Amino acid sequence: MILPEYFEFSMPTKIIYGIDALDNIQAAVQQFGKRRAILVTDKILVQAGPVEMVEKGFASGPIKIVCMFTDVPPNSDVETVSQCATLAKKHKCDLIIALGGGSVIDTAKAANLLIVKGGKLADHLGAYLLDRDETLLPSIVIPTTAGTGSEVTKVAVIADPDNDVKLPFTEDQFLPQIAILDPRVTQTMPGKLTAATGMDALTHAIEAYVDKEWSPATDALALHAIRQISSNILLACAHPDNLQARGAMLCGSFLAGLAFSHSMVGMVHGIAHALGGVYHIPHGLANALVLPEVMEYNMDACTERYAAVAEALGVNFPEVIHQSQSLLQSDRLMSIADHFAPAKFVKTVLQGPSQKAYGVASKALDNLTFVDEWVRKQAARAGIDHIRNLNRKLAFLTGMPLNLKDAGISDNLDKLDQTADTAMQDGAMLYNPREPQRDAVVRILYKLYTTQVKPLPVNNEDLHPPGEGRKGDGKRNIFKDTDMLYAVLFEFYKRLKEDPSIGPALKKSNMCIQFVYLNPSAVITINAKTDELNIYKGEFDGAPDVTMTMDADFAHKFWHGKANLVSALTRRQVKAKGNVPQTMKLLPILKPAYELYPRFLRENGFADLVIDG
Repeated sequence: MILPEYFEFSMPTKIIYGIDALDNIQAAVQQFGKRRAILVTDKILVQAGPVEMVEKGFASGPIKIVCMFTDVPPNSDVETVSQCATLAKKHKCDLIIALGGGSVIDTAKAANLLIVKGGKLADHLGAYLLDRDETLLPSIVIPTTAGTGSEVTKVAVIADPDNDVKLPFTEDQFLPQIAILDPRVTQTMPGKLTAATGMDALTHAIEAYVDKEWSPATDALALHAIRQISSNILLACAHPDNLQARGAMLCGSFLAGLAFSHSMVGMVHGIAHALGGVYHIPHGLANALVLPEVMEYNMDACTERYAAVAEALGVNFPEVIHQSQSLLQSDRLMSIADHFAPAKFVKTVLQGPSQKAYGVASKALDNLTFVDEWVRKQAARAGIDHIRNLNRKLAFLTGMPLNLKDAGISDNLDKLDQTADTAMQDGAMLYNPREPQRDAVVRILYKLYTTQVKPLPVNNEDLHPPGEGRKGDGKRNIFKDTDMLYAVLFEFYKRLKEDPSIGPALKKSNMCIQFVYLNPSAVITINAKTDELNIYKGEFDGAPDVTMTMDADFAHKFWHGKANLVSALTRRQVKAKGNVPQTMKLLPILKPAYELYPRFLRENGFADLVIDG
């Protein structure tokens, strides 16, 4: 791969992901010290529950939410931003918390400008107007839609309804200090919104991969985002309580946002922005409808890249081997020929009497590069068909419109010329891999208005979960009280002591480790410093080498082999005091316990506590 002549990449925002992440944020926000925060959100999230989660998460820490702005509409406008900034200044806020989708997050970004710089929003229209050493208020962003990726972008888009346009603002200082990705806050999203925002994120990833400003970093992010989103979007729509699918969508959206914030977006967004400004079509829905049409338009300009997109989407097509000799050795050419190429001609070349020698055959294959090119183009086209069918399946699950008329355009496209002109003036057009043509924009808009496409039924294979389970992270509140915890974990530790593959190795460690459990409270100490391995319940007179404090539910998951201790330490789910590296050396010793624990539970009347799968 030939690298671009120049590229930059930075990731200043700290990402915190996890189911229940909002319940464990105090350590992460300590860096801000005492702050007066404005919470920017919308009325739907106040009613649905996520606002209460945020208030509870910040309740006991140094950051106090002193006011709340809840009047953010689905498409934020200049007046909304002004009102938000006025409220924050009235309450002397010095930190912004944004809870919501792209409209909420963009409102918080733009309001931050007005809070610090003053004036009218129009005064700050443009890109990189702030000096590098200028600062805005620190911000914490909690996305509730897996679509915009705005939590890791330096862009805000605000509607100007008086002029039927959307105003772009770009500043490095828009990037939040922390983004919290908690799948629970996306559970209340309606199906149509899940579909539209998911397709918004998928569009970000695809355009980031094919646009002019690509780089190795954005390529990696974009392709992984495509895999995450395409393999989870239908499941998230069909089963909104599936926290694994919801989490995958959040992560895919964040990765796509990070990718396109560096490589930008293209013609899909140019047209979608125009549809939003002129006809007020929701941005995600506009992207979903426009995406396959622009892919078709761009096809010849970046066939190879669209073929890679198709592969990331999960499109099945014969493996393409670029070097003819490898193709011959793999015995794949005949299969490819049967499926895609002019098979009779290829077979004649390969099976002819003069082609039996390997060297002669290889030379002949060198002249058959059209086979590879033909296959790659078919793969790319299959990717476009996959997007079209994905839209139809989302329509089946959620009722998502499949044309612009059903999306709300009722004037027979009277504003077609205005929409096309607005699209052609959009900055996103500059990064498209093929030079955008106005007549092509007009054709795409007219096609999307007149097309008649039916929803496509979804089958079980479409909803095959990419990970374990459909209910999130398993059982909660495992141990009803302290007595029950001791009945399970204390007795299990005694079992570990007796196990011939574990007990002697623990004794050899010559360590004293104390476990302090919360919810319910309990203390268990394993002491290998004495003549024999001893296990104590409750108070312990000695001095442990390491004291590990954790939620009891985490311990239950850990002994099932379903919780990563190193990750838990990073996330502050487990607090460790003492010689932690030495403790990590015990993990290989304890590995057999992951199979022993479920067996122990079943043998001792606790079969209902076993986490299956």
